[in-house]
Amino acid sequence: MMKVWNKVLLASFIGLVVAGCDDSTKVDANLDKAKDNAEQIKDAADNKADQITDAAKQKANELKKEADVQADQLSDKAKAIKSEAEKRADALTDDAKAKAKSIEQQAKQQSDQIIDQAKTIKESAISGANDLSAEAQTKTQAIKDSMKQNPPAQNGAAPASNETPKTNGNP
Repeated sequence: MMKVWNKVLLASFIGLVVAGCDDSTKVDANLDKAKDNAEQIKDAADNKADQITDAAKQKANELKKEADVQADQLSDKAKAIKSEAEKRADALTDDAKAKAKSIEQQAKQQSDQIIDQAKTIKESAISGANDLSAEAQTKTQAIKDSMKQNPPAQNGAAPASNETPKTNGNP
């Protein structure tokens, strides 16, 4: 702004020198003319400044609107990415739950099989033990019966049966 005033004053001074200073009315007229020119230049500068300010405001508003649109687009993209990530996480969680349930069922089946095998082995062992006990009782009874029928000889001879004598009646 100072440059504009400096130019106006310089132009006025040059005008005074060229026109001559012989008459005070001419000086006053030239000064008035210089003032008018200075005011016109000042008004033009103000108008230009207003135009530049308005253009800058308009450009700033356009940039702000564009930034808002881009921010909204980015926000929408972020929401979409978040939604997709949540869906994937849910799918992975569901898959993991299904696998865990499958593994749990397999483990239960194996456990049940082992329990059944253990029961079978226990029952087989009990049955075998009962069979052996019954067989032992039968053999013991047969030996007792055999001893009653063939008492052991007094002279140390072996009994007539194929069975070996037992002492004290114990098998």
